[in-house]
Amino acid sequence: MKTKMILRIMVFLELLPSATIMGQITSVDNIIGIDVSTFPQNAGFNYDSCFLLGKNLGMGSVGIFQNWTAIETTPFTYDFAIMDIANYYYPAYSMPVDLTITPIHTNNLEVPSDLTSMAFDDPIFINRFKALLDSIKVHIPNVTLSSLVIGSEFDVYLGTDAALWMQYANFYNSVLSYAKTLWPGLNVATELTFNGITSQNGFAQALNTNSDFIGVSYYPLNSDFTVKPVSTIPVDFETLVGLYPSKPICFYQYGYPSGTVCNSSETLQARFITQTFATWDTYAANIRMIDFTWLHDLDTALVNYYGTYYGLTDTVFLEYLHTLGLRRWDANGTNKAAFEELQCQAKQRGYNNLNIHCTDGILDLSINKNYNISIFPNPVQNQLNIQTPFDLYNAEVIIYNTLGQIGKRISNINSRNTNIETFDLPSGLYFVALKNDGKQISGRFLITK
Repeated sequence: MKTKMILRIMVFLELLPSATIMGQITSVDNIIGIDVSTFPQNAGFNYDSCFLLGKNLGMGSVGIFQNWTAIETTPFTYDFAIMDIANYYYPAYSMPVDLTITPIHTNNLEVPSDLTSMAFDDPIFINRFKALLDSIKVHIPNVTLSSLVIGSEFDVYLGTDAALWMQYANFYNSVLSYAKTLWPGLNVATELTFNGITSQNGFAQALNTNSDFIGVSYYPLNSDFTVKPVSTIPVDFETLVGLYPSKPICFYQYGYPSGTVCNSSETLQARFITQTFATWDTYAANIRMIDFTWLHDLDTALVNYYGTYYGLTDTVFLEYLHTLGLRRWDANGTNKAAFEELQCQAKQRGYNNLNIHCTDGILDLSINKNYNISIFPNPVQNQLNIQTPFDLYNAEVIIYNTLGQIGKRISNINSRNTNIETFDLPSGLYFVALKNDGKQISGRFLITK
C-alpha cells in the first residue's frame, strides 16, 4: 500500500574497498530504499530531517509516487506542485528519481472523472495519459529518471478479469513506448503485488513482456493480515526469480509490521530485515532494488484515512498499517530495532560509515551483544577456527547457508577454541550460531575453493 504522495528515499550501495564477498549485493547492481511517508510528532522534524536520515544511511536516489488524480485534479486541470519542487530539490543533490504514476492504486481507480467508465485501451484514455506525460516532462526538465512506474498493485483491482487485464496491457504497452520517446533510454516498470504476480502468472507475464524492470510490492502476510515467518523470504525470492530470471526485479514496496495484533513484534521486524539481506545476497544478480516501507509509523489520522481509502477497517489491518514504520511516530521519532538493523546491514556492506556498533552477521536477535565471536581465517578453504570470550560447556555450533539450510551441526563443545572442517561445504557465504548456557552469538564467513 502507498500514500497518495510518497517521497521514497533510495540508497545506492557503495562498493567495499576490500574484496567483495561472493554473491553479496553491490552498488553496481543493487539499491536500498526507504519510504519517507510521514513525519513524527514533532513540528521541527520535517522532510529535510527525514531526508538526512536517508542521506546518513547512504542515500543516492529518491522516488516520487502520485496518483493520476493528484496531478489531473479535475478533467484538464493540473497540479504540478510536487513535480516543480522535485525539479529543484533533487537535482541539487544530483539524485535520480523513480517516478510512479497510478491510473490504478491497489483497489481504487485513480483517473479523471470523465474517464472512469472508459476502457483502459480506448484511444482517448491512452492519449490523455500521454498528454499527462508530456506535461510532466515539461515540469521536470532537470530531473534524471531512474525508472517510470505505471500503476501500483493494480492486480487487486483487475482480479481475474481477463478482459480488464488485456485492456490494461494494451494501455501499458502503448504509454510505455511513448514514454521512451520522451526520455530516451528510460527504464519502465509496472508494480504488482507479490500475490498477484505469482497467482496471476499468465496475465502478469504477458503484461511484463516489454517491462525493463519487474515491479513488485512485498508484505509477507496471511489473509487475516497477521505476519508470516521470516523464513518465508528465501522461498518467495526463489519463486519470483524463477518466474523472471532474466529481468531485474524491483521491490517498490517492502515491509513487515511490528504490531502484536499482527502476531509480530519489533524484534521480529528486525529479524525480517536481517533475513532479507542474507537472502538478497544470494539473489544479488536478480534483485536490483528493495524499498523498505516506511520510515515512520503512521499516526492514527492517517491510519483511519487509509483504512477508509482501501475499504478495510479490520483491527488487524489497521495495526498493520500503523506499525509498518522502521521508526516510531510518537515524540521525536525513535528508532525501532529494525531501523538500527537496517543501518548495520547497510554498514556491513559498505553503504555508510555511521558511528554505530554492529555485530557482524546477526541472524538471531536473541543474541547477547555483550559477547563477540572471532572466526578465522576468513575467507576459509578447508578449516576455520572459532574463538569465544567465555568458557564453553556442552555448547552447540550450527553452520547454515543464506537460505537457512543447515550445513553442519556440532554438539558437546567444551573449548573456547573450536576447529571445524569445511572442505565438504561448497563455496559461498555462511553463517554460524554458537549456543551455550543461555548465550547465543553469531557470525559469518566465506568459503572459497
